[in-house]
Amino acid sequence: MAETSAAPSSVIRKKKSLSIEEKIDIISAVESGKKKADIAAKYGIKKNSLFSIMKNKDKVLEASEFFRFDPKRKRLRTAFYADLEEALIKWYRIAQCMNVPVNGPMLRFKANDFAQKLGHSDFQCSNGWLDRFKSRYGLIFRSQPVEAVATTIDTLPVWYQNVLPCYLNDYQPKNVFNVKETGLFYRMLPTNTFSFKGETCSVGKLSKERITVVVSANMDGSEKLPLLVIGKNKNPHCFKDVKSLAVNYAGNNMAWMTSEVFDQWMHKLDEKFQAQQRQVVIFIDSSLAHPVVKNLKSIELVFFPPSSSSKFIAMKQGVIRSLKVKYRHRLLKRFVDCIEGSKAFTLTLLDAADMLHLSWRNVTPETIIKSYNKAGFISQTGENGDSDIEIESGLDMIAYALAARVEFPGGLSLEEYAVLEDDLVICEIPTNNDKIWTRESTSIKTDVFVYDEEEGEGDGSPGTEQPLPSKNEALTALDTLRRFLRSQDMNDSLHDSLADLDNFIQNVASK
Repeated sequence: MAETSAAPSSVIRKKKSLSIEEKIDIISAVESGKKKADIAAKYGIKKNSLFSIMKNKDKVLEASEFFRFDPKRKRLRTAFYADLEEALIKWYRIAQCMNVPVNGPMLRFKANDFAQKLGHSDFQCSNGWLDRFKSRYGLIFRSQPVEAVATTIDTLPVWYQNVLPCYLNDYQPKNVFNVKETGLFYRMLPTNTFSFKGETCSVGKLSKERITVVVSANMDGSEKLPLLVIGKNKNPHCFKDVKSLAVNYAGNNMAWMTSEVFDQWMHKLDEKFQAQQRQVVIFIDSSLAHPVVKNLKSIELVFFPPSSSSKFIAMKQGVIRSLKVKYRHRLLKRFVDCIEGSKAFTLTLLDAADMLHLSWRNVTPETIIKSYNKAGFISQTGENGDSDIEIESGLDMIAYALAARVEFPGGLSLEEYAVLEDDLVICEIPTNNDKIWTRESTSIKTDVFVYDEEEGEGDGSPGTEQPLPSKNEALTALDTLRRFLRSQDMNDSLHDSLADLDNFIQNVASK
């Protein structure tokens, strides 16, 4: 048989291998209405190959997103540790947005860290794996000149456009929290306002009148975390014999937020969310008093860029203002009641803690949602609006005070009275001599309060110590309250609360 140079008809021509980019172009061409025969001829493929590409369109598009840094890639093989790679590339993008240089060792460290958190105990970030990862995502590490690294760039818009949405996609609004501190002159009446204006309160008499209040609520307004109050004394005089507070309390020499207080508080919150089997994200402004907290299991702590202004902090967009208006409303009413009853006005730190707790309960979900919207967070309601100051029951505070002959200084508005401490220093790193003390509000069984006479002064408590009520006095007071409430239009929850109080007093008194 004579030999021939022509290839046998039985030999199958090798199929052309298309890149992901070419497959995307083919999909676009088909969807634009071009003839399939012309498209197949242009790319040198058969019609059945074209049909196969269209059949697997979703997989191709997914692969194009996964390999968007390397569109010439032809194989669609993905990583075995897909969740690890997703976390690592997300971290890398955040670092880029924050203008933080990333090198191989940093990437390897974070890969091993994410592997441990995601439960991949058999994973070790080898050089080979790291090279393949960089190849998949087209990462090239180049040394940066010192001048380039030191150059200040405006990362804030980039952070809010690219980083914040990633977190809001990962967490439901009920699991997104913002934390912010605010200073408060808790005994400040209108006639004292100008003496407090601009006061730093690090030393002196006025420093005993100030506290720091830490406020936090979630994005859909469904949950307000218990307030954290930071005072100057670890054992205020008025806390003697007190085993339960309506708020969390911490004490240090300056009544400021410190790194120690922040670390302890975050771990308490982490335990709370662990018990609820929740994963939450907490946004916090960058500060020396807000360190990176280690070993958090249910909380992801995210810091705003250092250049962030207060307009991006949700709690500053109406929540804190609403809390202060409600608190000062209660303070002023207490003062007027004392005047009308010919009684001396006294207010202890314990009284202030109770009033803050009641005021915090009355801050509405609508105010919280509007504040998040105003700060650039996407709300489930999709509504945007101004978070105006709320006035309790429509009652004008200034008119109420003037009717009781309480003078407001000339030119002082309700707005100024509510936010007078906006510039008050609230964060500081404590010295070695600072004494830190924290106490959880809900613990009523085992905490034993030790009173320190030297630390107990300056909390606004009256000079004469009030004796604790007896069991019979408590039950008599409850009976008086019950008779009063029965004369009102009570709902079922109030009846239940009275029954709970009665049971609690009876059980405690019998021990």
